[in-house]
Amino acid sequence: MNAVIKVLVGQSGLHKFLTKLPVEDRVIMQDALEEFAGLIVKKTLDEVAERAYYSGDRAWSNDADRKWVELEFSLGSLADAKLKG
Repeated sequence: MNAVIKVLVGQSGLHKFLTKLPVEDRVIMQDALEEFAGLIVKKTLDEVAERAYYSGDRAWSNDADRKWVELEFSLGSLADAKLKG
């Protein structure tokens, strides 16, 4: 699980439940939490881009910012390249 997501899971209190699960279920739940967090990040970035398009304010919603946010959560092409490198 991505380090940022681990911190967020800890802050949310979900780690208390994860530690009570059998190891196999814990791995499945960690994968599901990482996927869920990724979906939230992608949805948020899509909403920011859409609102920026309609408002004309593209100061934050550009490809460089999107890639940086994706990298922070181990998503997207930069994260893929980082994992391979």
